[in-house]
Amino acid sequence: MGSKRSFELSGQAVLGIMAIFFGLLFLLDNMDIIDARPYLHYWPVFLILFGLGRILHPSHAGGRFFGAAVTLFGILLLIRSLGYTEIGLSELWPVLLILVGGGLILGRTKHSPIGNAVNPVKDSRDAVNAFALLSGVHQSNNSQDFRGGEITAILGGCDIDLRAAVIQVGEAVEVTTFTCWGAIKIRVPQNWNARVRGFPFMGSFDDKSVKPSDANAPIVDITGTAIMAGVEVTN
Repeated sequence: MGSKRSFELSGQAVLGIMAIFFGLLFLLDNMDIIDARPYLHYWPVFLILFGLGRILHPSHAGGRFFGAAVTLFGILLLIRSLGYTEIGLSELWPVLLILVGGGLILGRTKHSPIGNAVNPVKDSRDAVNAFALLSGVHQSNNSQDFRGGEITAILGGCDIDLRAAVIQVGEAVEVTTFTCWGAIKIRVPQNWNARVRGFPFMGSFDDKSVKPSDANAPIVDITGTAIMAGVEVTN
């Protein structure tokens, strides 16, 4: 029985929407159906969507602050792009300082869930949600009813340890991955049957996990895309 996960405004979802939008836009422009140039002014909408996704589904301690800062930055850029103000990037750059400073303060607290390779953050939620942008995320999940999740690494890395997690018998769960110029490493229990079916573009999906002899072993489907990057599954 396959697992069902509701749609979330996640980083991967925003990237997918953005790719579809620009793909359709440039296709219609090439076919002389529309002029794409006026629609390009709306590109900051994707920053706003991404920020809202981080607010709703934070992947670390400073995630909501990060999302709020990105959303605010996107709104300011959208207002400027539509010509409602003459504020330029030279006036908006302090927002980046606020973003970095707030992330440093909130992301390095005593219970920060970013973690490190030696002491990864322990998470008991039923779904893994990891997002790394120009950074590294180390998480360990010990859910007793693991239902999959999403891992994204852009110019960064995610190290996710699922060896203490449990999949209920009879269920197959899915972990979707997306990495661009980054790396994702997923560690699974030896009694899980990991089925890796990713799409690498100038990248790789490496399945180094040991396959269990039990035909009824819990199944985890690891899918996604690796663009000039790598995804490794191991025990």
